[in-house]
This record gives sequence, C-alpha cells and structure tokens, in this order.
Amino acid sequence: MKRNLILLLVLGAALGGGGYLLAAEGKDAVSLAAKHKGSLLTAEQVNVSFQGVGGKIIDLAAKEEMKVSKGDVLMTLDPTDIDLQLQKAQADIEVTAIKVKQSEDALNVAQDKRGNALKQAQIGVEQARTSQEQVLEGARSEDIERQKLAVAAATEAHTHALKLYNQLLNIEDTYDNNPYAYKDHRDALENARSQLSTLENARDQQQQALNKMLNGASQQDKQQASLLTDKANAILEQNMLTGQDITNQRIGLDALIKQQEQQNILLQSLQVQKERMVLKAPVDGKVARIIPKAGENVGSGTPLIVLETGKLYFDMYVDERQVTKLQPEGTVPVRFAALPDQLTGRIQFVTAAPQFAGLRMSREKGTADLTMFQARIEVDRIDKLLPGMTAEVHIDEISAR
Repeated sequence: MKRNLILLLVLGAALGGGGYLLAAEGKDAVSLAAKHKGSLLTAEQVNVSFQGVGGKIIDLAAKEEMKVSKGDVLMTLDPTDIDLQLQKAQADIEVTAIKVKQSEDALNVAQDKRGNALKQAQIGVEQARTSQEQVLEGARSEDIERQKLAVAAATEAHTHALKLYNQLLNIEDTYDNNPYAYKDHRDALENARSQLSTLENARDQQQQALNKMLNGASQQDKQQASLLTDKANAILEQNMLTGQDITNQRIGLDALIKQQEQQNILLQSLQVQKERMVLKAPVDGKVARIIPKAGENVGSGTPLIVLETGKLYFDMYVDERQVTKLQPEGTVPVRFAALPDQLTGRIQFVTAAPQFAGLRMSREKGTADLTMFQARIEVDRIDKLLPGMTAEVHIDEISAR
C-alpha cells in the first residue's frame, strides 16, 4: 500500500510539474494556436452574367478549365428580336428627320411671308396716315401756286388748239380738182377737234383740282381718308396675329426635335442591349464552371459562368494584441506544406471579425476575453500553388509597426 501510494504521489507531481512547465513555456494548444495561424487558400471567383438582357444561347464559346483574357467572348444570345427593334428604331428616326426638315422649311417660308406682309402693311399704314393728314391739313400754298400754273398751262394749250381748229373751219378752198387736198383737210380738222376735246378735259381737271385745293377737303373726303387709314391698320394687325401661327409651328418643330432625340436615345439603348447579348470575360482567368448549355434560355443577372482570377487569398483571425502587427498594404511571411520556400503575402484589409470568431472563455455572460479581427492575405499565384492548400503564418515573425 505504501509503495503504491508513493508511486501515485510521484506520478501526480510529475504530471503537475510538466503541465506547469508546459503552460509557462507556452507549449499548450491555446498558446500554439495564437502564435501559428493556419487557413485554407482560396481562389478569387467572379460570377459572370448577362446585364439587363436575356434570351436563348446560340453560341457557347467557353469551356471549363479554359483560360480566358479580359474581353474574350464566352457566350452569345439570339439577337433576332433586338435586330428587328433596331431596324424599326432607325426607320422611325429617318421618318422624323424628314418631318423635321419639312417643318423647318415651312417655318422659314412662313417667317419670310410674314416679314414681307408686315413691311407692306406698315408701308400701307404710313401712306394712309400721310394721305389723311394731307386731307385734314389741306393743300400747302406752294402746292396751290403750282396747281395754278398747271391750270394756266392747260388753259393756254386749250386756247391755242381752239384757234387752230377755228382756222381750219374758216379755210375756203375748192376741192373739185383736188380730192386729196379735201381728204387731208378733213383729217386735220378731225385731229384738231379731238385734240381740242382732250385739252379741254385736261384744263377742267386741273381747274377742279385747284378748286379742291382752294376750298379744302369735303367731309366725304375726310371720312374716306379715315376709312383707308383704319383699313391699313386692320391689315397690319391681321399680319401681326399671324405670328401666333408661326409660334405654334415652332412649338411643333421643337416637339419633333424632342421626339427625334428620344428616338436616338432608344436606338442607343437598343444598340447597348445588342452589345450586352455577347457575354465577355470581365477579367483574365480560368473558366471554373459553366451552368447553362447551348440552346437554353437564360435570364438577366443569373450567374452563368464562374471565373477563377489569378488572385489567391486566405483569411486569418488574430486577437487585439496581435492585430497591431498587421496593417493594410503590409506584408507577412507565409508557409505552405507543399512548398519548400517561404512566400510573401500582402495584407488586403483588416477588419473586426464576425461574432462567432471571438474567444469565449472565462468571463461571465459569454463575453469574449479578447476581441478578434479578420485579416485577408493575398499571395501571388504560381504553378505549384493550388486553391485548398493550407497556408500558415507565424505571428512572432511579423514585425510590429
């Protein structure tokens, strides 16, 4: 019994001392996990889909495991419907362009006609006003003197013609042996009589005009002049009102231009939709997965192809005592079991970790002892480095910053 008791005591002391030494030197599992961070390497993936369009796949150029460059065609949708819409949109634009040209020509013609009509109407108003003012003011003294001279000249011409006519009447010749002289005399007498009548009418007209100047305009003449002025003003106002018609024509032209702009926007939108019916690789990478098959109908925004880019990364979680060693754009040494050499990783970002990553130990109410942070590390892709490999980072090898 004593020997067994002694053996148990020795064994307990050895286990207790070893545990103490192990904890003191940091060789326990918790301490090792805090210093050596391990994570699985992940390839960055991009889900490729059609933007804003859908339809039937008529060409599937992509194949799984195929390497593609940015801009390479992956698949194409049937463009028949969009082509018909493009043709109609183009035809609508051409028809509207013809209407715009016709409206512009009609507007220019209407503006020219209105301008000429306004000028003529304004001239008519000025002439009517001038005539009315002359009628109301009466003839000027110099006009009266000029008219008297005209009456005197017409009277003198009539007197001279009367003398000539009387002389022809008083001529006594015998025309028995000279019939031709009788005919000439008769013709001269008829011409003198006609000229005398014409000069008499001219003298009377000039005399009437002089009498009108001396007596002034009659009430009828004044009314007639006023009516002519009112008529000229009415014509001017009527031509001015045609400006509203031109304004309406201009509004119609503006509406056609806006319609043409909308049709151009529609055409551009259809052209963009047609371009989007050809699915292209957004980045360089490798085709990891193709979901649909040729001939299937696909919708807008549905992931169709998964691309693996050239970026490899892994996430590791550190507590608040270690996070000071990690800064964005910084570097960390990374080891992989499959590679003999150490690689350099670049820190993309450091952020507070999700709640499940906290260390829940001894504190009350489930509160974590230390806040955890998530750090994403990116490494360059090489031939022997594959997604799924285990990446390991030794925190102690990172220099504090």
